Amino acid sequence: MKKLVSLLLAVMMVVSIFAIVPLSVDAASTNFSLALNKKYSGTLETTSLYGVVMSRDYHYYNFTMSKSSNVKVSFSTKADVSWSLRSSDYSDNTGTQTKSKLVYLTKGKSYTITVSGSGKYAIKVTKAAANKLKLKNKSGKLGTSNKTVKFSFSGTGDYAIDNLKVTSGNKKIATVTHRITSSKSGTFTITPKKMGKVVITLKMKGGNKLKYTAYVTKTYWFIAKGCKSKAPAPAGVKKPTWKSANKKVATINKKTGKINAKKGGRVNFTAKKGKISYKVITVVTDYKVLGKKTYKKIKSVVNNPEKLKIYNVYRGYSKLVYTGKKVPIIMVDYGSTNDYGAMTRKKMVAWYDDVHEIKYATSWDEDNIIGKKSMSPSSIK
Repeated sequence: MKKLVSLLLAVMMVVSIFAIVPLSVDAASTNFSLALNKKYSGTLETTSLYGVVMSRDYHYYNFTMSKSSNVKVSFSTKADVSWSLRSSDYSDNTGTQTKSKLVYLTKGKSYTITVSGSGKYAIKVTKAAANKLKLKNKSGKLGTSNKTVKFSFSGTGDYAIDNLKVTSGNKKIATVTHRITSSKSGTFTITPKKMGKVVITLKMKGGNKLKYTAYVTKTYWFIAKGCKSKAPAPAGVKKPTWKSANKKVATINKKTGKINAKKGGRVNFTAKKGKISYKVITVVTDYKVLGKKTYKKIKSVVNNPEKLKIYNVYRGYSKLVYTGKKVPIIMVDYGSTNDYGAMTRKKMVAWYDDVHEIKYATSWDEDNIIGKKSMSPSSIK
């Protein structure tokens, strides 16, 4: 019984102690005005009672950036001490750190470095060099699809986000966008607009500038039989040498690039300058062949094909909405019977696409046909 009473008294004493003293308090929180390039040393103490931390020391270092810059926080300790950095608006926060770290800080913002733990430490904040760019390849080719190129840099990702500019030397040939993908790397994506040579410039403020030469080496061209125009030449390339891959379909003057489209079909024209070759993928439309295939298509979809009437046939060019390409087209104005036997009037438009297959549209306005000319209705039957 006496042992039980003694045990109860001991428990009551411990409870009373913890009821009087808080479990944890800040003992010595000291604020300092931090100057860049100056080393600061300090000692933090922690008080414990019965193995429970009762109080901690904190050191706060306050400073404001006069200029946006990469900054190195050099930190050394052999004790259980850590640091963290945050801005006054909490938009920047490094989290808890135990080693030196490179960070990017912004002009005009106020920052606080908090040092906590137990033991001795030393800390120093110095301005660091601007990011420096690196490119593995300085040039590349692309066709009609986008091309993404990787690059890397020293320094910090936040510095790159604020200070990197990537521009195209000729937006008519290709446009460019970029993004930072990690703390040490990023990508830029080139979108081709027309065939040619264009220089992409990467410029890091305060750092270096690199150039990437992009060659847009493919384009599509849609023409009609009998065309004698010049092939679309690569922009920025002087006096290339031309060649036709199918002289039965079309020939080309090797110096001027002027063509002679002999028959319907597909042909590639190549313009070569030095080690770079540019390809013009060309579809030559024979209006008579296209007309006959269009007539056949109409007969396959109407009621009573034997009563089909062809009123007008037009040929010319039009710009396709989904690609913006100028293509040769045929429009057939026809009449066919509906389910009740009455004659209804409709239109069908046809053109070749980039794989030389016929595409059809069921409605069209003939006023949209560029260079419109009439064809004899009998010529497509």
